[in-house]
Amino acid sequence: MRNPLEPWPWQVCCKCKRVIKRFKKMERPVAGKRIVLSLILSAMGWSLQAQVDTLSRVEDANSSLVGQLVIDGDTIPWAVLDEILFVPAPTLNDFQARRQYYMLMKKVKRVYPYVRQAAMRMDSVNIKLEGIEGRRKRKKYVKEYQDFLEERFEPELRRLTRSEGQILSKLIYRETGTSVYEIIKTYRNGFSARFWSLTAWWYDINLKKPYDPVEDAEDKLIENILVRKFIAGGLVPAREEERLLYQGK
Repeated sequence: MRNPLEPWPWQVCCKCKRVIKRFKKMERPVAGKRIVLSLILSAMGWSLQAQVDTLSRVEDANSSLVGQLVIDGDTIPWAVLDEILFVPAPTLNDFQARRQYYMLMKKVKRVYPYVRQAAMRMDSVNIKLEGIEGRRKRKKYVKEYQDFLEERFEPELRRLTRSEGQILSKLIYRETGTSVYEIIKTYRNGFSARFWSLTAWWYDINLKKPYDPVEDAEDKLIENILVRKFIAGGLVPAREEERLLYQGK
């Protein structure tokens, strides 16, 4: 079926055909603000060799049209569009791969809200600790805060599976740049960190494992899921820069 925006063959000269063919082969940009020319080929046709006569700008703030070109008396509108991000879908060659991907997506959607709250609460704890003098007072505050978190989140976190616990640990690394083991070591002590690391290892969870979406196959899929959910609005990023990048609010 012919594209209604394309001219009839008898309207396009050989040079026009070469220009259009070259344009179709050009790589389209995937991100960034861009100027889109709304080129409408009318039944009368027009020459691609025409020179730009005038360039004007529409001052009406309520209009989506922000500018226009006039070529040989024909007005061609142009507009600046918002940034568009395209995230490629992962290659899933068989049923088992698709099943594992959607199971992983379900786990990420369940775990990430806890990760977001943990990252935000860590920021508030660090700010609070900066105003507390004395190691004993700081340790007391951390202990009270830990008791509060355990009372608030422990019933929900206990329902996580081992694989969800590992994803939780890796995503905390993603948001903070620090492993769960190092976080425990920083806010409690080395003995507590080793104890919880051994306990987690018993349940097949590695608290020291970093998040590596470049080399690790599962982490690469997790990152793809997160970015796609951020753009679609299914998840809210923990970091402000990601929220502005993917959701623009």
